[in-house]
Amino acid sequence: MEHSTNSSGSGQEETVASPTGHSEEFAQQRVSNPTKEAWVLDSLKKRHTEFLHKQQIRAFVGTWNVNGKAPPADLGQLTAWLGFVPDNEVELEKLPELVVLGFQELDVRAEAFVYNNSVKDMEWTEAVERSMGGAKQKLVKVASKQLIGMFIMVYVRTDMVDVVTDVQMASVGCGIMGMVGNKGAVAVRLTFRDTPMCFVCAHLAHDGAQVERRNAQFHDLSRRLTFAGSAADADPLTPSADVVGSGATEADRMHSVFDHSYVVWFGDLNYRLAIDTGDMDEILARGEHRSLLGLDQLQIVRMNKQAFAGFEEGHIDFAPTYKYIVGTSEYDARRRPAWCDRVLWWTRPGCEDGVQSEAYESVDSVCTSDHKPVRAQLGLDVWRVDVEQRRAVFLEVLRELDRYENECIPTANVEATTVDFGDVYFGRAVRRQLRVGNSGQVPLEYGFVATPNRAAVAPGWLRISPEHGMLLPGQHVDVELVISVDERTSAPLSTRQEDLDDILVLHLTRGRDYFIQVHGAYQVSVYGMSLDVLVHCKGAVRNMTRADFEQCLRSGQFSVPRSMWLLIDFLSRYGVDRGLTLFNYSGDSVLGRRIREWLDTDQPLDPGTILQWPEGGDAQGSSRMSLTDQTLVASAISDIDVLAPSTAEALEQLSLGTWTPTPMRAESDSESEPDLELDSHRHLSSGQAAEAIAGRAAHDAGVDTVASCLVELLRALPSPLIPTALYTACIEAGGHSRAAALEALEVLPPGNLNVLVYLLAFLREAVERGATAAARVARVFAPALLRPPVGHVRVDAEDGYAEMFVLYLLQSHGQI
Repeated sequence: MEHSTNSSGSGQEETVASPTGHSEEFAQQRVSNPTKEAWVLDSLKKRHTEFLHKQQIRAFVGTWNVNGKAPPADLGQLTAWLGFVPDNEVELEKLPELVVLGFQELDVRAEAFVYNNSVKDMEWTEAVERSMGGAKQKLVKVASKQLIGMFIMVYVRTDMVDVVTDVQMASVGCGIMGMVGNKGAVAVRLTFRDTPMCFVCAHLAHDGAQVERRNAQFHDLSRRLTFAGSAADADPLTPSADVVGSGATEADRMHSVFDHSYVVWFGDLNYRLAIDTGDMDEILARGEHRSLLGLDQLQIVRMNKQAFAGFEEGHIDFAPTYKYIVGTSEYDARRRPAWCDRVLWWTRPGCEDGVQSEAYESVDSVCTSDHKPVRAQLGLDVWRVDVEQRRAVFLEVLRELDRYENECIPTANVEATTVDFGDVYFGRAVRRQLRVGNSGQVPLEYGFVATPNRAAVAPGWLRISPEHGMLLPGQHVDVELVISVDERTSAPLSTRQEDLDDILVLHLTRGRDYFIQVHGAYQVSVYGMSLDVLVHCKGAVRNMTRADFEQCLRSGQFSVPRSMWLLIDFLSRYGVDRGLTLFNYSGDSVLGRRIREWLDTDQPLDPGTILQWPEGGDAQGSSRMSLTDQTLVASAISDIDVLAPSTAEALEQLSLGTWTPTPMRAESDSESEPDLELDSHRHLSSGQAAEAIAGRAAHDAGVDTVASCLVELLRALPSPLIPTALYTACIEAGGHSRAAALEALEVLPPGNLNVLVYLLAFLREAVERGATAAARVARVFAPALLRPPVGHVRVDAEDGYAEMFVLYLLQSHGQI
C-alpha cells in the first residue's frame, strides 16, 4: 500500500497540490466516560446551530472503465460524460465545487502489471482537461493517484481551494494473490471547510459467480485503506478528539475510510445480475430494464448486509452499463448485461441526510469502451465551525452536566473522623459507635473498602458492623466498631511490632471517600504472646518497648515461661489439697483480671488476696461453693432437724448468692470419677458447718480463678503448645495407643517439649493427690493443647481422640 500526505508528487504515478488552509487544534479535552460523552454529544447536537454554519456544495463524481483504450479522438465524448461543461461562457457559480473522476482498466498492458509503471494517467489527464474547455480555468487539480489500471483525479473550484485541507491519498491492491493492483482501489481524502470526506475508486473481481470474492475485497479494502491522522478529522461537534487519560491524539493513529463524515465509493464494482431470466434481450429492447433491478447482486448483498452495509445509492433509471460491443450501444450477446459501474455513498452517525442525489445516469453516447461511463451529481452538506462559539457551548454543556451530577452526588455526615478506643486488653472487646447520616438529596449507598496496602476492609483485630448499607435522605446508622485482640492477631502487638492504629475508608457509591482514623492503646500482656517470647521475658512485659523485646530475645531463656511457673506454683501450693474440684469451675472474672495484671507487671501472686477473695469478706460475694462444699452443706443440713433462723439465713445466702458456680466445660465429669469423701465433716454442728463452708467458698473461688488463668494462658498462645502441623498425627494417635501418642511428639520443638513436660508433671500430681480427675484434665486441656489448622474439617470422634491423646500423655510418666 502507498501513502502520500500533503506532499508534492513527482514522476508519473501521482501528483499533488497543497491548498492553503489550517484546522485549529483544541486544548479542551473530551469527556472520557462513554455514557457522559454520549450525553454531551447529544446536547451539542441539539445546540449545533449556535456554532455550526451549514453550506451545501455540489460534487460531480464520474466513473468509467475504459477497457485499456486511449482517450477518444473526439473530445466531445469526454465532454458529454462530464456534463457540467457549458457550451458558451463559463459561470463560476454553476460549476460543481468538487469534481472527482475515476477510471478503471486505464492500462491493461502486461508490463504495467509487472513493473507498475503505467504512463496512461498523464495521457488521460490531458484529454480530460482539454475536454473541460473554459471550465478548466475555474478548476484546480488537488490530487491524483494511479495504481496500474485504476486512476482517480480530484478537482476543486478555484474559489474553494482555500477551504480544502488535509489532502491525502492511498492505494491498495487486492487482485492476484490478494495483493497485485489489477484489482483494488485508489482513494483520496480531504477536508472541505470542517467536514472530512473520502472518495474511493475501486475495481473489484469480475465474473458473475464471484459475488463472495467481491464482498471479501470490499471488506479487505475498507480495512487496508488508511490515512495518517489529523486534527481536522475531529468530529465538528466536539472541541477535540482527544480522550482524557488515553495518551493518544488524532495524529498518533491511522484513520480508515470510515473515519470521515462522508465516504463516496464508486467504480467498476462488477456486481452482475443474479440469474438469466432468458428474456433479457426483449426486456432491454422494450426499455423495461428497471424490472431487472431486483436481480442486481449489489442490491442483494446490501440488503443482506454482506457488503456495503449502510451505503446509499441514487435511483437507477438507466440501462445496464455492461457489456457493450465497442463502438456501439448494442449489448454483447456473449455476456449477461449488468450494472457494473456504480456510485454509492455512506454517512457516519450524526451526518445523516448530508448527501443528496441530484442526478445519477449513464452516458449512452460514449461508445469507445465495452462499459458506458456513469456520472452522479451529489449535494453535500459541509460545515464551517465557529471555534470560539463551539468552545463556549461545549463548556456550558459541561457546566450543566456538572450541576446535574452535583445534585445527584450523595453526601454523608460522618460524626467523627477519629475514633479512640482507649486502653485495649487481650481478650476484652472494646466497642465504639460511629454515626453516619445521609445529608444529601438522593439515596446513599455506603461501604467500607479495602486500601492499596490491605486487601481486607479492616485489620484482623477490628470488626465493623454493618460494613455496607443504604440510607435514604435524612436517615442515619450507628456503625459499631469493635476492637478485639485474640490469639490470631496478638503476636505482632505483643512485641510492639504493630500498633492498634489504622485508617478506614468509607466509600460512597458515586460519591467521595471519608477517611476515619481508629486508635487504641494495646496493653501488652503475657496473654496472646508467643511461647518463644514468653520464655525470654524476665520482667514486666507491660512496660517493655520494641527495643526491649528485641534485646530480650537476644538474651538467655527460661525452661518455662515465668508467668506459667507462677500460676502452676500457686496451684501446687494451694490447689491440690481441696478435694476433687480443680479445673471444674471458671473462677471469678474480676479476680482473673487482677491476676493477669500481676503477671503482666511481674508481681507475685498474693495468696492473701486470692484465697480470701472477694476482699472485705462480703457475704454475697463469698457465697460461691464448689462441688465439695455443696455436698458438705447438704450433708450437714440432713443431720439438723430445725435450724436456727440465723443459721438458715446463712445457708440461704450460701445457696442463693449473687453469682453461681460455672463449669469450665459444659459437659459433666466422667462417671468414673471417684465419689468425694465427706465423712470427716459429718461431726460438725450446723453453725460450725456454715462458718467452715463460707471460708471454703472464698478459697475455692480464688483457686479456680488461678486454674482458669492457666488454661487461658495456653489457649491464648498464637501458636499452640503442640503446633498445628502435628494436629492430625496427634488425633490419629489418640485413636490408637499411648505408644502412638509418644511417637507423635518425637518432632516437637525442644522449647515446646520442656513446657509440655513441666505442665504434665503438675497435672499428674493434681490427679494423684485427688484435686481433679484424669478425664477432667483431658477434657479441659485437649482444646488448649491441640488446635486444628485453618480450614480443617472436623469429624464427630475428633474431640474424643484429642482427649484420649492427653490421657495417654498423663499416663506416660517418665517417658516423654
